[in-house]
Amino acid sequence: MLLKIPKVGDKFATGATCCEVESTKSVSDIYAPISGAIARANERLLTQPGLMNSDPYGEGWLFELSIDSSEVNEQLLDFQQYRLLIEG
Repeated sequence: MLLKIPKVGDKFATGATCCEVESTKSVSDIYAPISGAIARANERLLTQPGLMNSDPYGEGWLFELSIDSSEVNEQLLDFQQYRLLIEG
């Protein structure tokens, strides 16, 4: 598995590709859920990308995005709201 993560300070608009994950079968883009700048990036994943699968809500996080305060998106979901959406 290969991973391209953004650098701290990189800025992205809503929907822009900000990260790329490549496996043996495919390349997947990760899109910014809202406009903002990268506050932290998990560089540990560059040497241990398997953490994304084994511990996605713990050590396998990708990045933290500092959102642009001029853009408020009430359609964003927290973990529990998303879980309800996908599990029904």
